[in-house]
Amino acid sequence: MKRYLSSSIIAAALVCGIVATPLSAASPETAEPDALEMSVDENLATPEVPKKAKTYVVTAMDQLRRHLVKNGMTIEPLRDGEVLEITIPCSVLFASGSLELKKAGAEFLRPLGMVAREPNRYKMLVTVHTDDTGDDAYADSISAARANAIDDYLWQLAGEKETNVIPYGIGKDEPRLPNTSRTNREANRRAEIFIVPDDGLLEMAGVKRK
Repeated sequence: MKRYLSSSIIAAALVCGIVATPLSAASPETAEPDALEMSVDENLATPEVPKKAKTYVVTAMDQLRRHLVKNGMTIEPLRDGEVLEITIPCSVLFASGSLELKKAGAEFLRPLGMVAREPNRYKMLVTVHTDDTGDDAYADSISAARANAIDDYLWQLAGEKETNVIPYGIGKDEPRLPNTSRTNREANRRAEIFIVPDDGLLEMAGVKRK
């Protein structure tokens, strides 16, 4: 089943105050957190990679990074190489003011289909940012809609099967540069996609998960 982030969750994520809740009726002390109800920072830190699995995970993530770089993506390793951050200008993905992926934008994202098709090994956090044009409500709305458009396309690349993609509309809250020039505003209009190792990859590294 495809997993969407609701508008209310997106709004909560903007203030980074989401608290993880149980997946089932298990007690809060023992239940696993639901990634859909976690903030970006919480998802970036979860799951923790045990020391004995670090070399395997970092090697696997570096192999993935090399493959995606060959396809023209700009990637920065985070968490000592355990997490990959892909930064894409919104102009590559969307026409000005549009909420639909351009044909060229969809083609640019196509290499991520191999990640979307492995929901047990990886989770992807899709964050979309705007510049300071318009009011907060407009910025929040357009960034959330664009994040969901990317999520929907990744779901299609996965054969319309369950994915582990979590979209966030960040709005204008996290500019990379001051919004004082046309060039800076263009840099602030961006999508950041984080690829995080998940339980399946840890199990391949010999870590037994509960």
